Amino acid sequence: MAEGRRLVEDVLAAGAKVTAVLVADDAREHAAAVLETAGRRGVPAETATRREFDELADTDTPSGVLAVVEWRPLALAEVRRPAAGPRRALVIDGVQDPGNVGTMIRTADAFGAWLTVALDGTADVRGPKVVRGSMGALFRHQVAAATFEEWLAYAAREGVATWVAATRGEPLGARDRAAPDVALVIGNEGQGVRPAWGTHAARSVAVPMRPGAESLNAAVAAGILLFELTRAGT
Repeated sequence: MAEGRRLVEDVLAAGAKVTAVLVADDAREHAAAVLETAGRRGVPAETATRREFDELADTDTPSGVLAVVEWRPLALAEVRRPAAGPRRALVIDGVQDPGNVGTMIRTADAFGAWLTVALDGTADVRGPKVVRGSMGALFRHQVAAATFEEWLAYAAREGVATWVAATRGEPLGARDRAAPDVALVIGNEGQGVRPAWGTHAARSVAVPMRPGAESLNAAVAAGILLFELTRAGT
């Protein structure tokens, strides 16, 4: 379920398979553009009373517009690799805050990553808070779900180097500009990445911070490191 006028507009613009649009009766004017787009695409649109709508909505202060979208994450076998590189991917390892997961997908899309993978233990990428946090990127950007073992096999087969974000990692620098295909792993907000990465990751990287500073929010760290990786690749 995608909720909010702006998000529903983004979902329709992304060409996602929207099966229905629901609008509260006091929000029809607010949702006029959404209803027009839905009509052009042949998407059924229904009106509910404000009370009925609020009972269905997931947010605390519903805007009066939502869409039902048919979507699922890809399996790794379904992922399409771009023809040219360097290619950057984001791997989310056990991040449980759905808002952070959605923001990370949105960030990966914004910085040109070709794929985001949600590993086992990560918040369900189909959840409404993930959908809202992604602001439509979920439907424009390749998002896959996989187990840790499935990712290791895929990365080995496809020649993708895995770099994990860690407090004691090394900053990204000029020598990374020519790096081949890289997947950046961001771990759980409290625990970090799973210990098994210690024997499987090619490298540990970090965001430099002043002494004594606490670790960054997972989505913020992902944004900074993806920016550095994509900037290095230009």
